[in-house]
Amino acid sequence: MLFKDILIEMQEQDISISEPQGFQAYAKTNNVSANTAASISIDSFKKLPKVLKQSNVMVLRLGSRPKDNQTYFSLVKTINVQDFFFDDESLFGKLKPELFLPNVSIRSLYAFQLLPKVTETSVVNLAIASGLMAEALNLEDDKTIVVPATGQSTFTFNFKPLANENIVLQHINGQVEIDAVFVAKRDGKEHLFVVEAKHGDKFDSLAKHKLLYPSLSLLQKIPSSMPIVPVYLRSMKTDKGINFFVAECSRIVNQQDELYSLDMLRPCKVQALHLANY
Repeated sequence: MLFKDILIEMQEQDISISEPQGFQAYAKTNNVSANTAASISIDSFKKLPKVLKQSNVMVLRLGSRPKDNQTYFSLVKTINVQDFFFDDESLFGKLKPELFLPNVSIRSLYAFQLLPKVTETSVVNLAIASGLMAEALNLEDDKTIVVPATGQSTFTFNFKPLANENIVLQHINGQVEIDAVFVAKRDGKEHLFVVEAKHGDKFDSLAKHKLLYPSLSLLQKIPSSMPIVPVYLRSMKTDKGINFFVAECSRIVNQQDELYSLDMLRPCKVQALHLANY
């Protein structure tokens, strides 16, 4: 069984975080046939292997290492493994989406009405172009439409999987996808908003590293005076339009020797808005 020997070793040594190791070599040594992405790139709670759920253990992808093309990973044991995920039902289940009326021209949003299928990228762009995102995040009024950047690349950064542990993990030259990032002013100060978006027809969950990794990837590239605001956007298509559920997390700031942990990434504000006829 995949990861079983590591779990036994962690229990025998009474440790919470396993030593990072290459997944391909680990699978070969243990005669296990497993897909790398499906095994260690977990983006929702339902995709976490059963043996890890039962042990309250999360698996984290940690990039590669010099002169080694393998993808590294580590297991992290906690009291409740769901602390590593945003649970939609807990966050948004009691919210009733309020109708949002765009204050931009019909012309600027017309193209979105022509799309036969909504994608996560188009949903983010629609939320921003319509002014819905600005409403949810209390951004200062700006007559120009913000154009978000998106993409993927390899990044290196350090983080703590658990706030109460002194162990630091290194994510080295690992691929990180960024759904959307944009700059906007709030309370008279420029902020960098990093958005992780998920679209579907029902609530699900999101692994917190899917939002923390992009934030830490960009943190080292911006001025220390500019905070990062991680934002989880869950959208759901309805018969009358699209419901947008927005969870804003506490700011991340570039302070010397400051290390952020996955289990401390928590929403500080949630809101639900409905955009009709899309």
